[in-house]
Amino acid sequence: MVSYSEQKLLECIVHKSTESLQDIHMMLGKVYDRELALELNRQAVGYSRLKEQASVQLLNTGIVPVPVSVLERARRWGILQARTAWNVNTGYVAGMLARDEENRRQDMEQAVRRMQVCGKASCELAEEFLDFEEKSIQILKTYC
Repeated sequence: MVSYSEQKLLECIVHKSTESLQDIHMMLGKVYDRELALELNRQAVGYSRLKEQASVQLLNTGIVPVPVSVLERARRWGILQARTAWNVNTGYVAGMLARDEENRRQDMEQAVRRMQVCGKASCELAEEFLDFEEKSIQILKTYC
């Protein structure tokens, strides 16, 4: 049995990891720099692992993680297509992804602060997510 705050924190990790994965997969077709494409694939593996760990913790308690809706995926796809319609420069794409990841990291930090009472496993996973986001942002900023 998990507490409400722990459940919300794990759901937030699943949701933010899914958003990151979708952004990466949508942008890979527009990235022409091999090193950046390789780094994005590495990040996708990391986000998949974090998402899986949070999902397993939720499933072990009988809670099914809420999937991202079709409308949300379509909205994100449209936004990314509009933002890269005229510019697919490596620096621009990396900067755009870094800004999106920074926003997700700030949202996650707020969620961690709001959910004061959490289990050890969910708090460790949240800290791991934040560390991974920070490293990803720093790597993407090197391409700007």
